[in-house]
Amino acid sequence: MKPITGIASQGKSFNSHVHIKALMRAGVMRFFLVVLLVLAPLAAWTNPASAGSSGGVVASVGAVGLMPDPPVMGGSVTITLFLQNTNPTTANNVEYSFYKHSIESGNLLKYAVVDIPGDGNIEVSAVWNSLQEGPQLIWLDVEFNGDTPVRFYKEFSVSGLANLEVTLIEVSPSSGLRIGDSGIVSTTVTNSGTVASGNSTLQVGIQGLTNSSVDVAVPPLTPGQSVLVNVSLDFPESGTWIVTATPDAYDEVTEVVEGFGGDTLEVMILPLPDYYFSGQLSITSPSQNLDGPWTISGNLARSYGAGDQITQVGFSVATSGLQVAPVIAPLEVMFSGEGNSIQPFSLELDAELQGLAVGEYALTATVDPFGSLEQSNSANDQITGLLNIRPIPNVQVDPASPSSLIVNSGDKVNWYVLLTNTGDISVSGRLNYSWEGQENILSEIINIGPFSSQAWTKNLSTGQGAHTATFSAKWEPLANSYDSDTSDSETSVSITVSDTLSLTFQASTGALTANTADGAPTNAPLKYGATYAYTITLYSSGEGNETLVCLDGDGDELGQINLSITNGESATVTCIFKIEQTTPYNINIVASLGTAATHSRTWQVTSAGTDFADDEKSFGNLAVILGLSAMAFVGILVAAFILTREREEEVERDIFDYCPACDGELEGEEKLCPHCTFNLARARRRFHNCPTCDENIPSMISHCPFCGTEQDLSIHFEKRQRRELKTLPDDDDEEDESESDEDVIVTGTKDFDSAIKEFGYDADQLETDWDEKFAAAEAEMDALAERLKAEGEIKEGEEDVAEPLLKTASETFSGEGFEDVLKGRKDLISIEYKEDDSAELSASDAQIRKQLYEITGEEGVLPGEEVIIGMGVSERSLVGFESSEDAMDFSFEDDELTPASIKHKRAARRRKSTEEMGECGACGADIPMDADECDVCGARYD
Repeated sequence: MKPITGIASQGKSFNSHVHIKALMRAGVMRFFLVVLLVLAPLAAWTNPASAGSSGGVVASVGAVGLMPDPPVMGGSVTITLFLQNTNPTTANNVEYSFYKHSIESGNLLKYAVVDIPGDGNIEVSAVWNSLQEGPQLIWLDVEFNGDTPVRFYKEFSVSGLANLEVTLIEVSPSSGLRIGDSGIVSTTVTNSGTVASGNSTLQVGIQGLTNSSVDVAVPPLTPGQSVLVNVSLDFPESGTWIVTATPDAYDEVTEVVEGFGGDTLEVMILPLPDYYFSGQLSITSPSQNLDGPWTISGNLARSYGAGDQITQVGFSVATSGLQVAPVIAPLEVMFSGEGNSIQPFSLELDAELQGLAVGEYALTATVDPFGSLEQSNSANDQITGLLNIRPIPNVQVDPASPSSLIVNSGDKVNWYVLLTNTGDISVSGRLNYSWEGQENILSEIINIGPFSSQAWTKNLSTGQGAHTATFSAKWEPLANSYDSDTSDSETSVSITVSDTLSLTFQASTGALTANTADGAPTNAPLKYGATYAYTITLYSSGEGNETLVCLDGDGDELGQINLSITNGESATVTCIFKIEQTTPYNINIVASLGTAATHSRTWQVTSAGTDFADDEKSFGNLAVILGLSAMAFVGILVAAFILTREREEEVERDIFDYCPACDGELEGEEKLCPHCTFNLARARRRFHNCPTCDENIPSMISHCPFCGTEQDLSIHFEKRQRRELKTLPDDDDEEDESESDEDVIVTGTKDFDSAIKEFGYDADQLETDWDEKFAAAEAEMDALAERLKAEGEIKEGEEDVAEPLLKTASETFSGEGFEDVLKGRKDLISIEYKEDDSAELSASDAQIRKQLYEITGEEGVLPGEEVIIGMGVSERSLVGFESSEDAMDFSFEDDELTPASIKHKRAARRRKSTEEMGECGACGADIPMDADECDVCGARYD
């Protein structure tokens, strides 16, 4: 068995070796798959047999049954097959298939699997529908457990039947039938079957009319023979009717398919002709002519018509009050031909409508106003349109609206005039306006739609000085346009023009120069300690005086500029200032009399070339130093994390997180499970071979590290119940001792084995543990007795001084100083050195340490000395190294892990020995230092 330490030490190289072995296994599997694919067609190259066995499942043609037998054409047949299992055990997943005609994928009728009990049989079946007449083959395929399938077929014959069908149905006459007419229905019945038919009945009727069906006798027909049958039907209503013809209506003849073979025919029954208007009635007049003529047009339609027919259309206008309705002569419309047709009509009216007042009227057109036509429907004989007698358009001019009623001289005023057309046709014209001494100014041509408004706007400048300005405008239509009332086509509005001064800073003209306004242009950022001049231009309106004050960001005055503006002149303002701060610098230019909004400007300031720059540079260097310090600190934290994290050998135990006996959660360092006292130290040394890849792996691992197969831990470890930890009751709930009854008899149980299992223990297991503890205690007592006996014998001598068998180093050198011990010894290496720091001896002090061991009699390991700890485990980290079986034999008798049902042997008592003891490197047991094998776990040592 291979130990877990050996497996873990191989690392990536060992995993590569396992991967190579897995590839070799995969190659072998691929070889066998190729062989099977090559031999598969040979296995299928077999002749069908009437019976056979596949894996012990027997099927034969004699076990095939048909229902009904024989089947008939167009029907279905159920094929049954009895399968017999000659095996004594159940045959699971027996595959069987039914094929029509031949074994091909397109002919598969049914595929399924079935389980057959041992030495039993079972019946399977499939249904074949829509059978064709004549001989047929049903193939069967049975296969079990990968054996050669059994394939055979059964032949059967399908008998024929008669089949009556309606092959032709006609109605005479084929068109033109109207309400109340009778039609002759001619039906052809044919026997399309393979046998003769007897007497039958053909039923002809109208679908939806229950009393219209007529039965007609049909004589016997030989295969392929036809007969013509006529019947008369009455059609009581117009519309589309469906005539039906059903052969063998009473199932007197056995057919291939019952209830089929009938046919239908649609028949159109026409009503009486109907005259109606199609679409809307249109009444129009010239768009620019207000007194006609008016054109009335539309479409007259006729449905189900027959022959030529003249139809009259009458017109009437509805009036109210004392107004007389106009008289309009009827219009004649000519129809011809059959069926549906549409005839357009048009009528122009002029003098007939001149007497109507302005307004809207309903004009109605009526089909056959005198009632001379016979038609099926008279409810759709009228249509109405709108006749509009239009007024002459009038243009109304609303009062003009200025953008402001009080403005400064020289300012512009935006004038707004709304023009409204009250007529139903478009009008065109111009506005003739006057402003500030200018007369008869014509606008561009303005077009106004019917019953709509149009806005006109104009931006006009005021004159100089204080005065009243008047705007007047009048609508003047073009020569071909209308304006019925000129009294509402004018407007006049006055505004007040003042002479107040108003200033506006032009931000785009602001400029920055050095020292004075005539200095060199400069840009931000501004330099600390330098002097600058800021100049900006103001635009003005009106006349007057103003004082502009320059202020810094703190409100301190920098200077004043007095302005005197006449006739809207522009002005320039200059502010001079010196930079005495490193923060952004701000100035404000304020108009004392409020003629302008305050102008504000801010610039960034740089401290380059000043003491402030040195301070900032020093601060920057300090920031760099602090940044480097922070990075160094982070590096120290990362190094500390790397140096203090657990190594692979320290976390190796973390793979066992749960107890294999009770599934209790573990921290990883326990030797006994805290939930069920399971011996985890021994369980970690237990190994088994993986059932999949046959590699030796720890029994506590849940998945094989070689192939990944999940391991069943229950077969390697005895299942235990977890102990339930019960919390102690609070002091308040404990019963007072003074009140307890001392005479109460404590009862126990006679079944010790059952009682101890409730605590998570096994009686045999406890017995073994007790025997081991008793044996250890007896060995210690015997050693103590021998030691005391030896001391007693020494004391009985007259001149001998009794000494204990074992002495400590302090007892050995009691009463002597270190110099006394070294006195008289030669060739000693002195450890007295002026730079000695009294630290522990290092590898360079190996010779001193060796001589000290010789003097004091102590034993220890010198630096560089090879030491075998526990077993002699050879180096396993070398790839390909194989240790001997004797050196790596980890077999042992696992009393703890043996199921409780097996009786444990009584533990052997320990030998009485005064030999120097060591510790087993495999299980930790105490063994003699010169032992070559552990008597507990069986491990051997070099």
